[in-house]
Amino acid sequence: MLCESEEIKMATPQQTLEQFAKEVIASMKKNNGRWEKMFGENINAFNSVTTNRYRGINQLILSFTSESKKYKNNIWASYKQWQSAGAQVNKGAKGTGIIFYKPSVYVSKKTGNPVPFGTILDGSTEKKSWSVMRGSTVFNVDQVDLSNSEYKIPVVKFGKQYSIKEIDSFIKSTNVTVKHDDVNRCFYVPAKDYINMTPKEFFKDTKDSDATVNYYSVFFHELTHATGHESRLNRKDKFEFDHTKSYAFEELVAETGSILFGKHFKIAKTVRPNHAQYLNSWIKALENDFSFLSGAIAQASKSFEYYVK
Repeated sequence: MLCESEEIKMATPQQTLEQFAKEVIASMKKNNGRWEKMFGENINAFNSVTTNRYRGINQLILSFTSESKKYKNNIWASYKQWQSAGAQVNKGAKGTGIIFYKPSVYVSKKTGNPVPFGTILDGSTEKKSWSVMRGSTVFNVDQVDLSNSEYKIPVVKFGKQYSIKEIDSFIKSTNVTVKHDDVNRCFYVPAKDYINMTPKEFFKDTKDSDATVNYYSVFFHELTHATGHESRLNRKDKFEFDHTKSYAFEELVAETGSILFGKHFKIAKTVRPNHAQYLNSWIKALENDFSFLSGAIAQASKSFEYYVK
């Protein structure tokens, strides 16, 4: 077992991103680009003490690790949190790096009190502290000795089994216009803010999934594109002077968003016909810029959380 005096090495955010990117690249190559296969069926990593879901890139880092290490539960906590629960991290256990972000704090010049997040900043406010991004290390419950602890693995359920009727109701609630002008292609038109979908009855079963799954998987990909519209998240082009990289980035955002929506609604992600083309562009971008991955995941998470609170 680890002793209190043993040092828990904290990776920096940059080191965490680099390590995750390297593991993702290796997994992409091993799984022939099956991005969705890397996270298993349960993208619901949560903290054992707070029972809060991890968010953004931390959610995918931990779900990826849980799947790759074949952990039985997607439950995590820091060394000190496990100690507070009377548990002990096993000796030699290797923690997983995550990224902790603390936004800047602004206060009212008049009262000195912090202003709520999202407040329009003007001359009446001043910055009290700067934003901080630092690394942290967590351990899966499978790496912990619970024999002398009263801690019980909680049953925490996020989401439910949705019916097709409920999924269609959700789609309608997004208020995104869906057309069927071109029955042979599915795409999003930013200038006119609508999604064109091949009619559901035109979709066919494939070796990976059935026609229904294929339809919704593609729709969630296009819906993620639609969240970037100026009337929603107003997603800016991060690589406006590099068309190839810009296209690859937006497609990675959409593919990741489709995975998040699919896991939430229990709709398995299907393989897009041109996924090999995406795979090569993603790997090239990831190898040259580790922030490419974290940026895409952050945008995909925002897209998912825009509709699923």
